[in-house]
Amino acid sequence: MKHRLLVLFLLVVMPVGLRAENPGVLAIFEKHCATCHESDEPPVLTGSINLVSLQSSSDDVKAILERVARPDAAKGRMPKSKGRPGDPGYVAPLTKEQIATLEAWAKGGASAGSGGRPVALVKDGSKERETAAVVRRAFIPMREEVRAIARDVAGLERSLQPTVRYLTLTNLANLSNSSGQSAESDEQLEIYRAALSKLLNSISRAGRIAVPRAVDEAKTIYRFDLRDYGLTAEDWEKYVVLGYPYALRGIDGRSEGDIAAATGSASAWVRADWFVFAASQPPLYHELLRLPATEQELERQQGVNTLDNLRAGRALRAGFRVSGVSQGNRLIERHEARNGMYWKSYDFTPLVRTGRHDLFRSPLGPVGAGLTVNADREFQHDGGEIIFSLPNGLHAYLLATADGKRIDRGPTEIVQDRKRRDGAIINGISCLACHEQGMKSARDEPLEKFLDEVGPVALKAGLDRGETRMVQELHGTPAKLRAAVESDEEKYVAALSQAIPGYKQAFDPVNKLYLRFKEDVRLETLAAEFGEQDTGFLQRLKESRNADLESIAVQLESGMGFPRASWLDQFRAIAGALGYQLRIAQPVAYAEFTSGAAKAGGQEGQTPLSEGGRLTIATDKAHYVEGELLSVKLRSSEGVFVRLYHLSAEKKLTQIFPNSGRTDNYLKGGEAVTLPGPGDGFKFRMKAPFGTEIILAVASPVQFTDGENLHFAGGEVFKDFGEHDLRKSLSRGVKGLEVEVSNAAGQVVGHRAAPTFSARAVFTVGAR
Repeated sequence: MKHRLLVLFLLVVMPVGLRAENPGVLAIFEKHCATCHESDEPPVLTGSINLVSLQSSSDDVKAILERVARPDAAKGRMPKSKGRPGDPGYVAPLTKEQIATLEAWAKGGASAGSGGRPVALVKDGSKERETAAVVRRAFIPMREEVRAIARDVAGLERSLQPTVRYLTLTNLANLSNSSGQSAESDEQLEIYRAALSKLLNSISRAGRIAVPRAVDEAKTIYRFDLRDYGLTAEDWEKYVVLGYPYALRGIDGRSEGDIAAATGSASAWVRADWFVFAASQPPLYHELLRLPATEQELERQQGVNTLDNLRAGRALRAGFRVSGVSQGNRLIERHEARNGMYWKSYDFTPLVRTGRHDLFRSPLGPVGAGLTVNADREFQHDGGEIIFSLPNGLHAYLLATADGKRIDRGPTEIVQDRKRRDGAIINGISCLACHEQGMKSARDEPLEKFLDEVGPVALKAGLDRGETRMVQELHGTPAKLRAAVESDEEKYVAALSQAIPGYKQAFDPVNKLYLRFKEDVRLETLAAEFGEQDTGFLQRLKESRNADLESIAVQLESGMGFPRASWLDQFRAIAGALGYQLRIAQPVAYAEFTSGAAKAGGQEGQTPLSEGGRLTIATDKAHYVEGELLSVKLRSSEGVFVRLYHLSAEKKLTQIFPNSGRTDNYLKGGEAVTLPGPGDGFKFRMKAPFGTEIILAVASPVQFTDGENLHFAGGEVFKDFGEHDLRKSLSRGVKGLEVEVSNAAGQVVGHRAAPTFSARAVFTVGAR
């Protein structure tokens, strides 16, 4: 196959000054685009969006500008959103100034502080034109990273050495694209630096804020003292080092030995992206904060007795029919605690909307609280969330069942994170991302609109005198409620400004680095996983004469990535085959991956679906010899529309399902499809050329839009495609797909991009 050669002429440019400050590009995407585009195929407009990579794609940028510049003017909202201001599905349109900001950024002219790059003037023949000054960051070899840490440790007082540890961002700073340009902008690295400090201080049991310190000129290696966060050396070894999976060693044996001798740690430095990902979710989040197993124990730890406070009228309550998180009605409640505030919520399943599940009818729970002698007036909740002050002024979080047992993830039928494809609220990271400024009003409304809906209605519901008095005492005036929220928010923001000084973005940096780590490992990020700069890293895998590594190489070369959830298997295989020394870690049961983690790389692949189900694809064997027949089995626990693509060893791409014999590509929940099946007029017989082959399944809850690939001409059994990049198959026919968004009452309030899911089976073919 012939390939078009793109010749890039690199121009030497001189920066000519930045444009005036304007609203950040990242903030615009986060506020106006993220909710509807969470599960889109590239370009992604939320999570770990990479503005440098996005800006380099003129087609993507053009499409984005066209969409944001044409909101529904008559109804005043973004194109994909629905409803009116205040409705859950409504997203305000961009202002003229915001559109101008995006247009300037698209031309390479947005200010560095707003998500763009410095502007430069270049000579293009006889004309001058603006372009973006290319950012090329010097590569930092892992050897230099280790030596820098060793020098820093050696320069410390001996009494400090046993408790200092290091977090590194060198793997992200080193990333570059095919033209040698740094793949992470300076602004994005600043976001990641802010994430380190915020996360460390958010898992701290110490009484003051402490900001980690960069020890290298590039600001990619950060030192911190465990004692500044109430942590011990034993905590670090037991909870961090034991589960750290990327401890490559033998880079500089002498420096590594010096670090270990001084600190007493088996791994005194870890990758910052992994640490933020791991420590911001269970189990590490719970262990490092020493969060107890029950809400009752947490109350004792925080010096709170919620039931005594309620009976004495020393708590503040507010309730809502619809909130931004809970699927049913919700009650929130504030108590004074040892370190400041202690807020808790009572959440209800939307499946039961009557009786003691209706706060407006039964406001004096929970059951057994003793606030009324009339059991019919006690609400019966299904779970709750707790936010409480840490000694340093930041917040910590706990999710609990109705009886107070701590849980890792909130049940999606009760509470949901609407920005996640699976809707799951994971303790720690989901709370940090949602409560980026501390306290949050229902439905994200301005504080002046934050009103208690339950108290006024309950007082008209026929309560007796004692019950009326209790509701009046607990459900304070609007002014009292707002004052409490505002005071708690101000204290949090003051502490946060110390933890991440100078951080101006409107979103949580921890979530950004968390999502950056969670991204699939792709060809362009492969070498950085091993601290390598070598662009020929893939060739080393192909020349290894190791079947597993050759399989990895083929998948990456064909445009596919490896889900982070399954990457460790590949990471260990590469490390072992290429001679790296790798300290073996104990697997960590991350809450992020415990609900059906994606798997790729073997004869069976799987992916979790949006409703908690799973899509799996498998071949009947892992290796075939010439002449053998192949069978493929596909199963989904939910109803989805599916396509299967086959990439042969000679890089020929074919759609094998649907096909001329089976044009119906809808797969019912629990149903399995086997290819070839009885009555099919074809067989998959293995033949040369030999090598690694891939079958990719792409699924969506709604039908694909490219109808031409659902119909077959006379004599056409399958659909053949000219490209050999499987990544293109992921976006074929999925642009513009939408699903309805409903509120807790089941009313359709808007639409969002339909999620797509993919899984793949990988096998090899050889000669007899």
